[in-house]
Amino acid sequence: MSRKNNLIIIGITITLYIINQIIKKQIPIEPIRWFMSCYFNDTIGGMAFIAYCNIVFSFYNRKMVKLWQIEALLFFAGLFWEYVTPLFRENTISDIWDVFAYMMGGFLYWILTRKEEKWKLTRV
Repeated sequence: MSRKNNLIIIGITITLYIINQIIKKQIPIEPIRWFMSCYFNDTIGGMAFIAYCNIVFSFYNRKMVKLWQIEALLFFAGLFWEYVTPLFRENTISDIWDVFAYMMGGFLYWILTRKEEKWKLTRV
């Protein structure tokens, strides 16, 4: 995925985050409100993090497109964010399901990456 497309993903995830912060408490359907309040931002955050990593990696002519690489990075980053960060910040709570949400975001990023690669192949 190109730097431009990764920047677009980051822009979209930031926009979705802002929209979610505004509307999540107004959602009338309890399970949807719960997901939007607890895990939606973590899911799109996983997408944004991998997009950011791929922008950084692109300066070294590298990219992270294999699912196992994306999921491994998000798993270990998620463990750090959820279990090490609370040791230094009192206002955080550890939640293993947040790690799963980060990884779901990575899976969605991988799906987008695959679709872009397939689209490039069919255009040529």
